[in-house]
Amino acid sequence: ADVAVDEDQDQIFQKQKELTSKDYYFDSYAHFGIHEEMLKDEVRTRTYMNSMLQNRHLFEGKVVLDVGCGTGVLSIFAAKAGAKIVYGVECSNIADQ
Repeated sequence: ADVAVDEDQDQIFQKQKELTSKDYYFDSYAHFGIHEEMLKDEVRTRTYMNSMLQNRHLFEGKVVLDVGCGTGVLSIFAAKAGAKIVYGVECSNIADQ
């Protein structure tokens, strides 16, 4: 049993050594809490929404690529502003939740 535990710990250690700054960056956005905090920041969210809706001429009929879309709130705003197509791309695991 001790050998199995040592092998499991060794596998975990090896995986941790393989992590890069990219992994840590995306992992920081994989948890719902950070997205909840951003969505609850009403001033921030409304500012994004208002700036997009007040500049519809920049979105109308356009194809929008929202890289790092998280919950997709900015993608929704782009669609409401008149974008023809909106692609939301998310690399963190928040997309799986």
